Amino acid sequence: MIRSTLLLVVAAAISGADAFAPVGMAVRANTQLFMDETGAKKLEDSLKADPQLKEASRATILECDDVECATAQCTQDNRGNWHCEGGLEGDRENTQTQVLMHSDQDD
Repeated sequence: MIRSTLLLVVAAAISGADAFAPVGMAVRANTQLFMDETGAKKLEDSLKADPQLKEASRATILECDDVECATAQCTQDNRGNWHCEGGLEGDRENTQTQVLMHSDQDD
């Protein structure tokens, strides 16, 4: 009993979750995609022009194209410039954005 427990602990320490994956199955990689500078700049410019976000410090944006949707987390600095992470990857045409939620400066 102690020996089998010790073997499981050692296997977990050496290989992590891969030690317990069935043989022949690929392990899913954890990835997170971010939009490129062009896509981020386009989204940041649209947020800057949005009157409902003038006093906001943070916003969560849903960005969609013809194929998929992704969320972007954006923050506004003291100069009124928006900085976003996440969202659709690359510069895509026919994208639509929707503000899911935002918080004001006093939050």
